Amino acid sequence: MIVLSANDLAASSAFYSTVFGWQLHKLSPELATAALTSGPVITLRANNPEGFQGMVPFIGTRNVAATMDAVVHAGGGVERAPWSVPMMGTLARVTDPAGTIYGLADALPPGAMPRIPIPFGDAPKPPDGTVCSLEMHAGDLDVAARFYGEQFGWGTQAMMPQFLTFDPGAGVAGVFQSHTPALRGVAYVYSSNVSAALAAIDAAGGKRLGDPMAMPGRATFGYFTDPSGTTMGLIGG
Repeated sequence: MIVLSANDLAASSAFYSTVFGWQLHKLSPELATAALTSGPVITLRANNPEGFQGMVPFIGTRNVAATMDAVVHAGGGVERAPWSVPMMGTLARVTDPAGTIYGLADALPPGAMPRIPIPFGDAPKPPDGTVCSLEMHAGDLDVAARFYGEQFGWGTQAMMPQFLTFDPGAGVAGVFQSHTPALRGVAYVYSSNVSAALAAIDAAGGKRLGDPMAMPGRATFGYFTDPSGTTMGLIGG
């Protein structure tokens, strides 16, 4: 599950439906969710404090309290103590050693979601509109590799200076970055035509952040903010 900050819930819901085809259903005055045919469940959340992390990925665990305790023992912290949500089980939010927020959820069994590899180069491409990669701030990349390997069994590999790829073995893979602590969590959506997607984003009330950037051998990238101001990325062609 990926939770996006959406303080203007109505505008953000309409935006993602128009641009990416996400069919969002309002659960409460502050929550809307979409179960997509490919990729993780997406939840939009309103009433976030100013400066709250724009995207929080939730990690599946069989025991939220035990995992939270292990995270704290390994140098992380508790951002929100466990709470229960009908039909969603027990949730909690923790921080890693760099202060980046992640969620824990026992309704998401570890390994339950099919693996989505980062769609670089010749890697398989998901359907348009799929959240296909995450970029998370990690500070010290060696510390991140050790922490996520020991706590969650994630594999990591050096990519380029200030970047480290991570692979949970199931669900969405991504990269850790050490250069921008102000942008701790960014979700990337797959688009077979990044230029066209950025034009649609502008037309639907979002705001592109610059022009598409092609990285030979990998993919074309684009960046934007949604109507609530949350920064997102595009990966594709």
